[in-house]
Amino acid sequence: MNGSRKTYAGKDVAFIVPTKDRPQKLRNFLNSLARQTVPCGRVVIIDGGDSVKNVVLEFAGLPVEYYECNPPGQIRQRNMGIDLLDERTLLVGFLDDDIVFEPDALEKMINFWNHADINTAGVGFNNVSFSVSSYSSIFSRILTSHRVPGRVLSCGINTSFQNISSDIRTEWLGGGYTIWKHEILKEFSQDDLKTSWAAGEDLRFSYPIGKKYPLYVCAGAKVHHEHTYDQAPKGVIYVYQGRKQSLAVFYFVGSHKELSRVKCLLMLLRSAIANFLFGCATLNSHLILFSLGRVQGIFICFKSLLGYADLREELED
Repeated sequence: MNGSRKTYAGKDVAFIVPTKDRPQKLRNFLNSLARQTVPCGRVVIIDGGDSVKNVVLEFAGLPVEYYECNPPGQIRQRNMGIDLLDERTLLVGFLDDDIVFEPDALEKMINFWNHADINTAGVGFNNVSFSVSSYSSIFSRILTSHRVPGRVLSCGINTSFQNISSDIRTEWLGGGYTIWKHEILKEFSQDDLKTSWAAGEDLRFSYPIGKKYPLYVCAGAKVHHEHTYDQAPKGVIYVYQGRKQSLAVFYFVGSHKELSRVKCLLMLLRSAIANFLFGCATLNSHLILFSLGRVQGIFICFKSLLGYADLREELED
């Protein structure tokens, strides 16, 4: 991917926002977008739940468009949004519906793109909702920590880059707070796994791109993530999360020869034990249930190695 350097403006950006049954979250997002110091070109809302068209109509001052997608699915909704774009869109933002921009986030992002490596494929916003990521020697023994943010470890775990103080180059980018070159989305299509909670989809999509093109996180382009896990089956959410995350990371590792399935299984087992023990010590039932889900996932991973389970089918709902 080479060529002459382009100078980008807000009008060159189209945001694609999959949403499902979160009217207030979507309203918060659109409010923050309306306050941006630089306007964007398009806002494409893809609704997979009960209609939120009334919320969208509150923001007539934004270049917002509303579409429905049935059946729903985060990746399916996002791909539908991509199909609605044309050559006028140079940059495409993938956003979760629970993201809230700081007022100058888009301005800072556009400025970064105009000074970035010409071959840059994607740039992430800086999620400042959480504390600064820190290195842990204990977690490094479980194979889940590294001193450098934005790394993908051989066991398949990706290290965080949240709340960074300076711009960084990274090996992966988040699925819900990133801007991509439109041409990259044509080169790298996103596989549509049929699941209500697309665990690990950001890593599966961005890591192959990062092996070929530069990826960055812009420290000055700050967003807040008002995150809630509300798409899992009711009553079993923590077991569901533990199982899905185990399956997702093992599926990802199996797709890249430089990563290790042995280290992945070791990491999953150690983390399941650590979650269970810490949950018991602190009387945290959520952690205990999550660890049980982890164990379920590990068992399915072993079955897949022996040919008795299909990981893709297990990942789908």
